[in-house]
Amino acid sequence: MPRTLNIAIEGCCHGMLDNIYSQLLSRQKQTKKKIDLLIICGDFQAIRNVTDLGCMSCPDKYKQIGGFYRYYTGERVAPVPTIFVGGNHEAGNHSRELYYGGWVAPNIYFMGNSGVLKFGGLRIGGISGIFKDFDYAKGYYERPPFRGHSRSSMHHARSYEAFKMLQIRQPLDIVVSHDWPQNIERYGDTDGLLKKKPFFEKEVERGELGSPLNALLLERLRPAWWFSAHLHVRFAASFGPQESIFTQGWKGIPPYEQDLSNVASGGRDASQTDGMSGTAQIGNVDEIVMSSLSDEEADLAEPELEIKRPRMELNLPPPKHGIAPALIDITDQEPTSET
Repeated sequence: MPRTLNIAIEGCCHGMLDNIYSQLLSRQKQTKKKIDLLIICGDFQAIRNVTDLGCMSCPDKYKQIGGFYRYYTGERVAPVPTIFVGGNHEAGNHSRELYYGGWVAPNIYFMGNSGVLKFGGLRIGGISGIFKDFDYAKGYYERPPFRGHSRSSMHHARSYEAFKMLQIRQPLDIVVSHDWPQNIERYGDTDGLLKKKPFFEKEVERGELGSPLNALLLERLRPAWWFSAHLHVRFAASFGPQESIFTQGWKGIPPYEQDLSNVASGGRDASQTDGMSGTAQIGNVDEIVMSSLSDEEADLAEPELEIKRPRMELNLPPPKHGIAPALIDITDQEPTSET
């Protein structure tokens, strides 16, 4: 019988690691269930020192060292394996050092500007930053010492990240982003969202709430679950397998929405493919496998083969002091798609 993985999902961290871990350990004690992984959806604020603080893009009154430096120096160790994507309030110089991702502290892993890793048999994709149309089609022009507009533009998602993510051909169980997929509010309780955040109304009416890049990725990748943060409100939506969310021809998105099936199969006949959406199964020698599980436990935690990705049951504990990580029980049943 496959082993169940308990995963905690946190929205914006804002440097409050001590509080988050404290609540997770308390939750773990109450439920008597080990939490295998914590996923943080951006604004992690991996600030090591005052130099990092100077490269952070936000009003000065919000700049605080936070608690990450204790984990960076080894004074404390994360009690739960932790992965995160970047948001728009990060120490940009630190994030740029780890463009492809890497360990920022023992047991804490940054997923880079975009990428995929594997944990306990699950494939988890991530994309950092927020969408700004005036920077989307540009390259990474920012250079140290990262002053002025560069402090914020470093966290603006680029078309290159979209191109990389669109090359993914094997199913993803989870995708993590900071920005919401654009138009996702239409697939949940929109009225309830606007009661909590009435100032979103104009953006919702114009169809501009969220990231068109993430909408494109959601439509193409269709993971079992998608988690985002950024807007500081809890919102659940269900996006069906045949539904379309990406607005074709949006002014900021280059024509990557073309049919890439021939690229995926390397120009070969469909008979040579592996049966997953008619695309070829392409190995990745650089695949990142991250796990605190033993080899035997990891084998037991593997989801069913083929496309039977795990169904994830989401238990949302009541908010406490503004921080309430959500627990996911991952089993081997049929998948659903939500954000």
